[in-house]
Amino acid sequence: MNFYDWFFKEIENGEQRAPAGLFSWQHLLAVTLTLAILLTLAVFLGKKFKNDPKKQNLVLLIAGISIVVIQISKITYLLVETDNVVDCLIGNAPLYFCDIMIFIIPISAFVRGRAKDICIDFIAICGLLMGFMGNYFAGNLYPSHALISFSVFNALLNHSISAFTSLFVWVAGMNKMEKKNIPFSIGILFTFMTIALIVDYVHLARTGSPRNFMFFFFGDGTPFTLFHDMVKGNKIIYQIIIYILQCGYMGLFYFFYYQIVKVVEKHKSKQVEAEA
Repeated sequence: MNFYDWFFKEIENGEQRAPAGLFSWQHLLAVTLTLAILLTLAVFLGKKFKNDPKKQNLVLLIAGISIVVIQISKITYLLVETDNVVDCLIGNAPLYFCDIMIFIIPISAFVRGRAKDICIDFIAICGLLMGFMGNYFAGNLYPSHALISFSVFNALLNHSISAFTSLFVWVAGMNKMEKKNIPFSIGILFTFMTIALIVDYVHLARTGSPRNFMFFFFGDGTPFTLFHDMVKGNKIIYQIIIYILQCGYMGLFYFFYYQIVKVVEKHKSKQVEAEA
């Protein structure tokens, strides 16, 4: 037995290593510990660089490079193992919800002005969701992979970097959440979902089976399975629900954010009146 077989292929003494299991103590411990470390770092750096745009951008750049390197390492491993390069590249394209950060975090480090504000708001709204849902509810990962393995480490770091970046943005006060940018922030997700759905159908036409990007065809062990079963597998209705759920999440986030801001501002104004 060598390290490559043990860590990457998850084979030990000619047998497949035991998977961690969804919601097993090993799964929960690994996710909680990783998130705790990275989120603590996010709070520390966010406070330290709160009034330093250059350092803030440097953190975004490092996070962006890190998440891209993680994706490249995943594709590299898959290409080494595959006999069909084209199908491997298309079938494993970064077109799931949590993969959006592979593009948005690096872009946010390079763009300026309103484009940066839109990207930053998107990171703030979706990053923590990706980090927690993508790690704790990874029903397509932990039931079939050993805890200490390349697949688990790769996915764990990918999702955790998204959570780290999101919390850093909040603590550093980088997100502006301006109402004029709402359609564009939600538009990022809508556009990405539409590209993923098109690729799903192209893959279906080429191979006879969909790739299931964005979980548009079935839940694959995620909470979306509940909605797939609810509509008895009707793909069109299910895909509409997926659009509504994911884009609707962003809309609801903005709604509750502004409600909270309104309450806070009202409380502050009452304090000022009381002190006057």
